[in-house]
Amino acid sequence: MLSSGAGSIVPVAVVLLLWQAGSMAGLIDKTFFPAPSECVRALVGLVSSGELLPNVGITARRILLGFLLGVVPATLLGIAMGRSRWIRVLVDPLIAITYPIPVVAILPLLLVIFGTGGRPIVVLAGIISFFPAVVNAMSGVLQVDERLILMARNLGAGRQQILWKIILPGALPSIFAGIRLAAGLALLGTIAGEFLAASDGIGSMTWRYWQIYQIDNMYATLAVIAAMGFLLTTVTLRVQRRFFGWTEGQK
Repeated sequence: MLSSGAGSIVPVAVVLLLWQAGSMAGLIDKTFFPAPSECVRALVGLVSSGELLPNVGITARRILLGFLLGVVPATLLGIAMGRSRWIRVLVDPLIAITYPIPVVAILPLLLVIFGTGGRPIVVLAGIISFFPAVVNAMSGVLQVDERLILMARNLGAGRQQILWKIILPGALPSIFAGIRLAAGLALLGTIAGEFLAASDGIGSMTWRYWQIYQIDNMYATLAVIAAMGFLLTTVTLRVQRRFFGWTEGQK
């Protein structure tokens, strides 16, 4: 049961029940940790007021755009780096230098370049999701057994055939691992950007409720963010299992 989809909710339910019981018994300070039932009422109120769903839609759009902006070029570049030593020599040092930089620290620069609004947040999400996708794609290609490639060449296979029949199938497990990491980081970058530089979106709502000290509403929006992260990870995993299920058995 614990390995099923319903089983994964059990630990969360146990924590919420203990939280609720501790709050009702006075063991938990409601000023900082309102009971889950109060957070649920706050969430229902936000939905009823019509404020929550439009902001969730805005954030979801930014996550998707940032994810595509980062993952698509990163995957193509990673494959190219894995197959070309010269591209790897030129690009790998740049990635090594820029990867450790806290991405949120460049948000002021993005605001200068792109102005206020959703565009710098999308770019931030794209940048933060770029690195795991490119590194995993390159690693996956480099891990493909060169002996298989040599055998295919000896049998007369062309470069395109080798790419589509040997390299990409062998690299897909690593590529999908990078995509799953990138999806979560796209959410992280979007929420961080909305905290600091947006007047709309679920991240902006959370930040605003913290500023005016509406803690129950803050927890309600945090729960929505957590649910979005869980949904995003689940969707990417389901896509992998649906179309490339055989990759899960590879190491």
